[in-house]
Amino acid sequence: MSDMPSRKSPTRLQRLRRTIMAGLTIIVPLWLTGWVLKFLFDWADGFSAPLIGQVAKPFGYEEFHIPGLGFILTFIILWVVGALATNVVGRSLWQFAREMLEGLPLVRTIYAPIQQLMESLTSPGKAGFEKVVLVEYPRIGMWTLGFLAGNVPREDEVVPAHSIFVPTAPNPTTGFMLIVPPEQLRPTDLRVEEALKMIVSAGVAVPPALALPAEAEEKI
Repeated sequence: MSDMPSRKSPTRLQRLRRTIMAGLTIIVPLWLTGWVLKFLFDWADGFSAPLIGQVAKPFGYEEFHIPGLGFILTFIILWVVGALATNVVGRSLWQFAREMLEGLPLVRTIYAPIQQLMESLTSPGKAGFEKVVLVEYPRIGMWTLGFLAGNVPREDEVVPAHSIFVPTAPNPTTGFMLIVPPEQLRPTDLRVEEALKMIVSAGVAVPPALALPAEAEEKI
């Protein structure tokens, strides 16, 4: 007989839990994606329905609706905006429009920070975020993913503190800003895209390169 201890078979409750968790890993990303797409489609439908109704009214159609129009308009809008933003003429026009928006006091206060945040999330290293870090927050021994945004001078200190953007899950466009001393940060090898994937999945999609730091890890 073998001296190796026999491995216990999972109980019925454990199998049920494992099956449900497997289902959640598939359903939750699909649900979040569907929710975002539905929001965009509904917005496009609501925006276009009155215009199409006015055009169709002279032809005897009091209520006129094209199924799937929201999907088509969303795709067209994203494609047109992206195409304009990636060619020389479009970039010039967009730069002119941005300068006009940033010249309006109230609009500038709201628009400029949101635009900078979106550029930082979609173009890492270009618009602000330098790297992904682990922040020892909200208490010692607990770690949170954050994006290194800049340096903040400290009085009578040679080494500056760091401004860190900590996004909330599953929507990384919202979050909060921390000013953290370097001894409470740890570097990671994660790309911004990998960190965003983990945040959007609410921690389900853990990047292989992520590991919790030991006590004597290298500081930023």
